[in-house]
Amino acid sequence: MDANKEVMDALMRGMEIEKETFDFYTEAEQKTFSAEGKRIFRWLAKTEEVHYLKLSELYNALDRGGERVFYAGATVPLEPTGVGFHTNDLEALRLAMEVERKGIAFYDELLQKSSDPEGKGMIETLRREEEEHLRVISERYDALRQ
Repeated sequence: MDANKEVMDALMRGMEIEKETFDFYTEAEQKTFSAEGKRIFRWLAKTEEVHYLKLSELYNALDRGGERVFYAGATVPLEPTGVGFHTNDLEALRLAMEVERKGIAFYDELLQKSSDPEGKGMIETLRREEEEHLRVISERYDALRQ
């Protein structure tokens, strides 16, 4: 398989994952009654939207035979703290941790396929952001379980 085609296919799959993740977080925000749940899920949805747009920009640039695009990271601020999660948010948080772990694994796989230093830099930034999402979600999950 052509290396560029493999990267393009991987980017397309990444866009699908980011869209599915955005949809999951948007739905979770709508379903929760807690201010803290809404705050975290809204922030996660916004950052996944940024990831989707950046992957789309990279895909389109590569499709046109252009240069890789630069990505310094998302600048979506996390709103001030709300009240707290409800116990019924526990399952959504558990699922969100699984989603973020899959995202990290996806970016690890994409890093293995990419040979371009600039492309790798962008992918590493996206991966670090998914790790940050996992950290935030894990903290909320652990606090709720206590």
